[in-house]
Amino acid sequence: MAASTRRKPFVATDALLKAYAASAAVTPYLVSRLDPAIWRLKPTFPKGKPIAWLVAHMHNCGLRYLERTAPGVAVPKELDRFRVTPAQAVAALRAKRKAVLAIVGAALRSDGRIVGFPYSAAEYLAYYMVHDAHHRGQIFLLARMLGYPLNQQTMSGAWQWNTRARE
Repeated sequence: MAASTRRKPFVATDALLKAYAASAAVTPYLVSRLDPAIWRLKPTFPKGKPIAWLVAHMHNCGLRYLERTAPGVAVPKELDRFRVTPAQAVAALRAKRKAVLAIVGAALRSDGRIVGFPYSAAEYLAYYMVHDAHHRGQIFLLARMLGYPLNQQTMSGAWQWNTRARE
């Protein structure tokens, strides 16, 4: 086989990190395209949370595990669910993505441990990808329920993982 047609071997760690990179880039992409008018609107149904609250929650989850796993690596601070702005959320989510890729990437390449997390580093990524996807679904639905549905371009863009992974 000619050198130009050889494929690189599949490396599961790299594939998992690329998948996380794409998934983690979807939330700031989404937040930056929301109508600011709905950022703090409280849904009228019982126990409904504003989008700002959901986004801060998404960001805040998992930060302590990152700090414990790599004390010397910069981990962003928690967001205040009641005061965070869309711009602050986007910056924090991007910083968390960078920290996760560095810290969890290193853990995947070594002992696979995330300190204090009950599962492996691979399961940490999977857990938070599913967690964030759950809340993004809520955000899409809330935007529609609050009278500000996201346009088709934004909805399609959330699924353009190769593009999101490069952001």
